[in-house]
Parts: sequence; structure tokens; C-alpha cells
Amino acid sequence: MDHQGCITEIELENMLFDEDLEPIALPYSLLKKITDDFSDKLEVGRGGFAVVYKAILDNGVVAVKRLSNTYMYEEKFQGEIECLMKAKHKNIVRFLGYCSDTQGNMESYNGKWVMADVQQRLLCFEYLPKGSLDGHITDLFGEIEWRKRYNIIKGVCEGLNYLHQKNIMHLDLKPGNILLDEDMMPKITDFGLSRCFEEDQTRVITKNVAGTMGYLAPECYCGEKIAITHKFDLYSLGVIIIEILTGKKGYQIAIENWEQLRVCARIGIECTDLDPGKRPASMKHIVDALAQTECSTHLSPAGGENKHVAFRLTDKSMESSFIRLPLYGIVPPNTPFTLIITTQEKEELPQKYIIDVILHNATLILEDDEYINTFQSQPDNFFREMGNAVQEVKLKALYTLPRHITPSLSKVTYYYIAINKILTLRY
Repeated sequence: MDHQGCITEIELENMLFDEDLEPIALPYSLLKKITDDFSDKLEVGRGGFAVVYKAILDNGVVAVKRLSNTYMYEEKFQGEIECLMKAKHKNIVRFLGYCSDTQGNMESYNGKWVMADVQQRLLCFEYLPKGSLDGHITDLFGEIEWRKRYNIIKGVCEGLNYLHQKNIMHLDLKPGNILLDEDMMPKITDFGLSRCFEEDQTRVITKNVAGTMGYLAPECYCGEKIAITHKFDLYSLGVIIIEILTGKKGYQIAIENWEQLRVCARIGIECTDLDPGKRPASMKHIVDALAQTECSTHLSPAGGENKHVAFRLTDKSMESSFIRLPLYGIVPPNTPFTLIITTQEKEELPQKYIIDVILHNATLILEDDEYINTFQSQPDNFFREMGNAVQEVKLKALYTLPRHITPSLSKVTYYYIAINKILTLRY
């Protein structure tokens, strides 16, 4: 090892014990050494853009993220560093350093030897032994006490709040990008898709949004132009919170349990009200409320183990209503999916309490990248191209008013909609 490498390794070790030190440039030779030449045995994570290794120092352990296809993802690499340099918080994985190395290697090309540039782009972080939250979701509900689950939720919220205060939109928040330390404290990681906004900037308009299906906000599928805002992260956060509360991975599965948890919690709070007059009127009210959470209408279009199902929900009459339609989405294979429909705030009650809606759906093979990309960028064109492969189901949507809201209110802010009770799609 050369003298410079020794100094850099010592500095890297010092950073583990001194949080005031700034991230530094690291030589490729050092990162190659501490990962044992990027040994498969030290691999701890792999994604579409990078591989993460556990790296061994003389007096500590760090994580090294090695990007693949660096020519293609150079912009992502620079954007990730920009966000990481700004993000310093107890609930953000600590950034230690980076490597941007380009070397000339002689390669054989068409019978000749030519000099080819080989890029190496790497990032170095603190190492968190508990791994990602994704591996603990099912344990959280049954084996981990409520206080720890609450602290995980609170920690993720505080970390995300810090990012938004720094005008950083994460845009790929999911359990796999939340790591846990030895005390189960959560730390947000992976800023490869993140965007740093200007001080007064509130949105970015784009045609394509990358991310993880199931955690992407539904507005990603609406229209050719997509406005990226902090609300994208809030949707992802909501999915994560529901998964932690229910112990179920996947929002489509967790939401079924969540509705029952929500109703049971409300019943418990109402039953223990100090004012007897505010408790439920009778046990029949309680039993009826519980029964409503079990009512569902199942649709079972033809699918398969390796098929996604793309859907579109539209208003048949296309008249102005309280419902925010059309609604698009993709359901993973063998996954129950509950359509969640929000309403727009209005000053008056709707003239029609029942409206006709149409559900279109079509199956996709996992390898149909072209069709999936078309659906994500131009969903209406997708359904036109699929032609006879599209199934159509006609339904009725019913507006109902929650019991604690009276029609005399001047502004309708708590309206919600039910489609023949609850519409659940199972593929």
C-alpha cells in the first residue's frame, strides 16, 4: 500500500469517530482493498444502479456503494453526491466519502489494441448492522413492541422533514431505503433518484418518473407531464407507516388490515370516552361498523404468476364531480389491491350521489418493458394499443357522508366515496 493510501485509510477511520469531519475524496485502490476486491462474500445489497459492500477497516466497518454502468448514470452519481453533501442528520445515513476515478485500459477492438477509459464511481457510508427496514416489516407487528415501532415511524418522519427543509426531495422512499442501526434507529439512504430544489422552488415538471412500484404516488401515472413535489415523498411515507402498523409488506395488502385497525381504534377511543353520551349508542352500532370493514367486492380477471395488471378508473359520463378521476395504477402479480379514491374539496354537496364509473384492466408480462413504460408515461395510449386485451367492468360509485359530519357544513372537506362497499381487485 502506498503512503497516500495509508493516510486516507486513517482519515476514513477517524471519520467514524468524529462526526464533524466532512466527506472526502477516496482513492479507488483503497476502496478496492477494504472490500477485498469487491468480493461477492462482502456484498450486502444490490439494486438496479449499484452494488453495496461491507468494507473492513483496521478499526471499524463502512459500506461502499459501487455504481454500475457509470457512463449512463453519471448524472445520477453527481446528483446523489450533491444531496448527500447537504444532508447531515441523525436519521440520514452518514456520508463519508466518494470516488470518481477514470483509468485508461488497453482493450482489443476489431483486431486492434486501443486505449479505453474505464470509469469507477463509488460512495462510502457508515455501516448499519441491522440492514434495511424491509427485512423487519413482518417482525415489527408481532415481535417488536409498539414503542420501537413508533420510534421508527418518528425517526423516518424527522429525517424526511429535515430533507424537505433542505429542499431535497427523496423520490424513492421505501423500506429498502431505510436502514436500522444497532438500536433500531432508522436512517434514510439511497439518494440516487433525489432532486435538490432551489430555495424558492416548489415543483419540477417532467415526463418520466422513476421509482419503486407500490410506493410511487398515483399522480405519477396521470398525464404526459408530471409535477414532482414534496407530496410524492408524503405518499411513500404513508405507505411505509401503514406497513409498519399492519406488519404487512405491500400497500395493497396492508390497506385491508389498515381499514380494520382504523375502525377498531376509533371504536376503542369512542367506547372509553369520559362522557357517556359520546360513547357508541349501542353494540349494534359497533357490530355494524366492524361488518363494514369486511365487505368487499372481488374481481378476478385472468392473470398469472408473472403478470402485472394495469388498470384505469374513469367517470362514464365524464361530468364534473367530486372524484379525482381518471385514476391509474399497476397491480403486482398475485397481489390484492384496494382502490383508494379521494374527493375534491367543494363548497356544496354534489347533485348526484351515485355515478357510473368504468374500470379497464389489462395484464402485462414482467418483461414487457415497452408496454410498462408506455403505461407510465401515456396510460390512455397504452389502453388504446392493448385493444381487445382490455377488460371492462361497469360499477357504481356512491358518495356517503361520515357520521360525525352534518350536511349543514358550508364547506365539504370530509367527503369520501365507496364503490359498492369496498372494491378489491385480486389477480
